[in-house]
Amino acid sequence: MSLRIPWMLTCCSLLAACGFGPDLVGVRTATAVRDADDRVTVTAVLTCVPWDGSPAGVDCDADGKEHCVVATWTDSYGRNSPRIITSGVQCVIPQRVEGATVVIRSSAPVPRESGLTIRLGDTPRVVIDSP
Repeated sequence: MSLRIPWMLTCCSLLAACGFGPDLVGVRTATAVRDADDRVTVTAVLTCVPWDGSPAGVDCDADGKEHCVVATWTDSYGRNSPRIITSGVQCVIPQRVEGATVVIRSSAPVPRESGLTIRLGDTPRVVIDSP
């Protein structure tokens, strides 16, 4: 029987500028996979909500702006003072924000223990429970 590791992937919204106003750029979906060397690779798909309230993805273009996603692995679900295990960051300058893919790999191996949290950004938006 293989040991399965439950961990939580929390995808969070990011504030960035694209178009003529302060559009909201965030993570629409994300998946995480443990690599053979125990590092974890997160694939995040970006989404954008236009400043003028039009449907998401319709009027949001990248305008040559850089968008970065930071992933932080912590040992606690609490927000008071979780201990950071490792982190990773990846930046992209997509032609179009909606649907752009960002791949982040942990900078160090992630321990095989339960209760680890992966945070993208600061404010929870989407939660995926993954083995």
